[in-house]
Amino acid sequence: MKLRLPRKRTVALAFGGALLAAACFLLWARSSAPLDQKRLAELPRSSVLKDQAGQLLFATVGPDDQWRLPVALADMSPWLIRATLALEDERFDSHLGVDPIAVLRACGNNLASGRVVSGASTLDMQICRMLSGRPRTLTSKLTEATEALRLNAIRSKPQILELYLNMAPYGGNLRGVEAAALYYFGKGADALSLGEAALLAGLPQSPERLRPDRRLQAALVRRNKAFARMVEMGFATEAQVADARLEPLDILRASPVTPQAPHYALSALARRPRGGQVLLDRALQDEVERVLQARLDRFVEDTEIAAVLIDITSGAVVAMAGSTDFRDPVDGQVNGALARRSPGSALKPFVYAAAIEQGRIAHDTILKDLPLHFAGWAPRNFDRTFSGEVTVEDALNRSLNLPAVYLAREVGLARCLGVMEACGVKLPADASARGGLSLVLGGIETHLLSLTNAYATIGRGGLRMMPRFFADEPIAQSPALQATTCAWLDHMLSSTRFPPQGRSASEISWFMRKTGTSAGKRDAWTVGHNGKYAAGVWVGRFSGMGDESFVGASAAEPLLADLFDLPLVRVDSAPPAPQPLEVTRPLAPPDQADRKLAILFPENGATYQATSSQLVLQPKATRDGPLRWFLNDRLLDDQSLARLAVGKGAHVLQCLPLEGEGASIRFRVR
Repeated sequence: MKLRLPRKRTVALAFGGALLAAACFLLWARSSAPLDQKRLAELPRSSVLKDQAGQLLFATVGPDDQWRLPVALADMSPWLIRATLALEDERFDSHLGVDPIAVLRACGNNLASGRVVSGASTLDMQICRMLSGRPRTLTSKLTEATEALRLNAIRSKPQILELYLNMAPYGGNLRGVEAAALYYFGKGADALSLGEAALLAGLPQSPERLRPDRRLQAALVRRNKAFARMVEMGFATEAQVADARLEPLDILRASPVTPQAPHYALSALARRPRGGQVLLDRALQDEVERVLQARLDRFVEDTEIAAVLIDITSGAVVAMAGSTDFRDPVDGQVNGALARRSPGSALKPFVYAAAIEQGRIAHDTILKDLPLHFAGWAPRNFDRTFSGEVTVEDALNRSLNLPAVYLAREVGLARCLGVMEACGVKLPADASARGGLSLVLGGIETHLLSLTNAYATIGRGGLRMMPRFFADEPIAQSPALQATTCAWLDHMLSSTRFPPQGRSASEISWFMRKTGTSAGKRDAWTVGHNGKYAAGVWVGRFSGMGDESFVGASAAEPLLADLFDLPLVRVDSAPPAPQPLEVTRPLAPPDQADRKLAILFPENGATYQATSSQLVLQPKATRDGPLRWFLNDRLLDDQSLARLAVGKGAHVLQCLPLEGEGASIRFRVR
């Protein structure tokens, strides 16, 4: 007996020492283990977009080419959680990252078998292995154990379980239960049945060997093991499992995400690659696509149509179609809503707005629709005729070119350009220098989204907003036009006063709009608003080849009318007639204006950006020669005039005819 007591003490001391060492190891691991928390915080994920209603709209694979669609634990089927715990970690809720019982059992099984048959990895340890990508060695296991203990110190059990279910491999490039549920069953993780959940829960053990789309029988064997463990643990009853065995099991092998509104989605992701909740209205998007498809067969081969719909109140882009078939391998993925094209006469309302803002015109001001010549450029009307004297309202509604060009010259192209850009039209930086007065007739490119947004500015009574794609983007307004100016544009371009072709005033809903047709009939446009939505339509070919049918009034306007007639969009009552306009600075009589010499380019008061120490200009006037040009009182010869190099600073340019009054302007180069 005396010999046994020391042995008991020795065993007790050894056992106590082991417990103390384990406790110290536990405390150290929970506070100091080398868990890569940065990788935990920056897990790769797919770029995901959800629509206005929170439904999945679009997603791409993550940066590692894996489908990763994170989902909250609360949005997963309870069966999936129970099946995963039953198969992978039955004491998950009670251990601290390492399961001592599982470790002892694994050691016994491995010793009895003479080989490694069980690893005792908890869900926590599996997360750590997935974070590091280490091979499965004893050293790796020890490292994962320490990291798992640390993980438990910084994350709650529900958070760890959610992490695992969003990181685990389920075959192929599927990571996480949401991607797996969508791929195999065509439903979200929240809708999985007991049978489906049990099958998925078994896959992470050996995702390629158990892939149900390739090795269904092996997957079913693993599923049956999940059933047995769930019954054993009280997670499911025998009756529930029996019913689950009888469930029809259809493995779809579908894409985790069926792209919806792809042009809209790709435009949103270009703005914010990480994704988020967008403002697309699925019902409106479907209706817009239906309207475009319904009229497509009326056009010549290879015709494409693009459309944009913007909510006036919020600036939200609620629908966008960049083409009629995204799957078309030739043109489908070109986004016509963002392609820069000539807008034709769709810019004219902003020229008239600039004149109204300056107090130069009212709706009944007389303009002359007569031939004009500008240093070799002779603009013509669409129908090649001239109407003589016309009112402002008639000239704008009939989209006459000559009155618009004359008005831009009198108001100043720089002022007209400023109004366009203030309202939201996106134009090239060199628009004025490159286009001159031809800009008024669509001589410079813009895109449908920005032009539609500019008409949304008119719909808000002159307040501009940036187009919003994401729900969390701030709403910011800036004044661009006076409300009275916008009201007169609405009145002069009203659908009920001037119905579109083939429609009567009694059947049409109310909206204002302006058509546009580019040179060579390559682009047909109609853009407008109804106070509720702004809408724009473009019709043409992405190749740029024109066609006689590509005319704004006959090709694009009927489509726009269809959009504004949609029940979700329609507005029946026209706004009240606007207050009369006050003309404080009348235009010069047309006959006098025609004889007056003016410098067209450079623009008076304009500032130009030089890319080097000098800026090269080619001055233009409203008359051909003989003319004498002076820059800062220095006479310019013909050679200098053809390619005038101007240094940085303020300059005065004069143009003098041999007889009569000359013209003088000031501009700056910086």
